[in-house]
Amino acid sequence: MNAHSKIEQETLVNMTSKGQVLIPKALRDRAGLKAGQPVRVGTNDRGETVILPVDASQPETPEQRRDRVLAAIDAIAGKYPTPNGMSTDEYMRDLRGDWEP
Repeated sequence: MNAHSKIEQETLVNMTSKGQVLIPKALRDRAGLKAGQPVRVGTNDRGETVILPVDASQPETPEQRRDRVLAAIDAIAGKYPTPNGMSTDEYMRDLRGDWEP
């Protein structure tokens, strides 16, 4: 279920006899639409015509996000050694002094 949202930026444009509509650059930029790339066009549950970039059509699942985050962590793990071979916890204690959260 989608809550009705206010249209923040609106421009009046004409549609050609072929059904073509020019989407103003500011709106294309805001929506992430790129020239030469496909877009999804459809109607939502309120009857509104919606145009989305193709990559926005497949939202990331929680599992995909978890896998992506873990891969990013693995990519940098061990890349930045702490001074004097300290563990991260030891290094943070050294930085903070006696302060404990």
